[in-house]
Amino acid sequence: MRILMVNHEFTVTGSSTAFFRLAVHLRGKGHEILIVPVIPNDGPMKTRFLNAGFAIERSAPLRDFDLAICNTICSASVVLQVGGTLPTIWFVNEAEVALNILLKAPNLLPAFQLAAAVIYNMPFQHDVFRSFTYQLDQSKFHTCSFGVDIDPANISREKVPVKHTAFRAVQVGTIEPRKRPGDFLRAAARSGLDVEAIVIGKIYEIDEPARKLVEEKPEKFKLLAGLEDGEVMAWVESADMFCLASGSETQSLSAYEAALLGKALLLSDLPCYTNVFKHGRNCLMFPPGHVELLSLSMQVLAASPGLRQQLGEAARETARGYSNAKFFARFEAIMGGVMQGRQRVLQ
Repeated sequence: MRILMVNHEFTVTGSSTAFFRLAVHLRGKGHEILIVPVIPNDGPMKTRFLNAGFAIERSAPLRDFDLAICNTICSASVVLQVGGTLPTIWFVNEAEVALNILLKAPNLLPAFQLAAAVIYNMPFQHDVFRSFTYQLDQSKFHTCSFGVDIDPANISREKVPVKHTAFRAVQVGTIEPRKRPGDFLRAAARSGLDVEAIVIGKIYEIDEPARKLVEEKPEKFKLLAGLEDGEVMAWVESADMFCLASGSETQSLSAYEAALLGKALLLSDLPCYTNVFKHGRNCLMFPPGHVELLSLSMQVLAASPGLRQQLGEAARETARGYSNAKFFARFEAIMGGVMQGRQRVLQ
């Protein structure tokens, strides 16, 4: 098939990374792929697509395609444009963030109706958008979780320095208020541990107290941006514990990657982890924003190498259930259903 793949932008996020992997897979299955961004600004993912041999255009005539795949809530405007003409799969990778956008821009809501299929990452998202979708055919709404695979040969261990503290804790995710990186840094500072706390991700915004920690003790508190995937994985692999202190997540690929590397996880207690990560079984959890409890959880992990190993092994076993092979198979099954429905309409 000829497939139009519409990505939000070319920044590195979990959704853009998964979208890239999907494009590579679909091309490998013989489909013709054209990439069109909603926001055409240059970014690392544009380089990745171009290096992989994909064509990128600002727009394209719909008659040239059999199917459109639109990624993230920010492609809703494109779903509105093409959904009435071309079978369109809308991959909504957000939850509360998307809800806020839709409440501020209700003119985007018809995209749910125009899309031939709407895909969420995790089951809880169905409830997030239920008020907008309950009158629609529920068979068009699907769950398709991202896959996570790590090739040990691609981990750039030589780029990561040996730690000079007793412990190393790492958080991976865009540096912005939703991810609450300041909570992670303050918890590490409050713990009293000899710990190096590192936040890895594109820097948008961080609160002033956290910024001061980084400026005053750069040897212990670090913000790292612009790293390649292999180097990010090397930092995570080198850590004694992995934290994601977010106030909101949908699937959080970085947590699954850390789990696959066998790291002891510290996660905020969010709906996206329901029936996946459970406190005391394969991670430790804390309410979002509860810096003291996060700090105490760090101390618990630091005090017990056995618990770190136990939780890390359980997390790895959980993450193994989310492979790229399963992601691709599920996505292709949904694609097949959409195209079969299209054929019935044409007949």
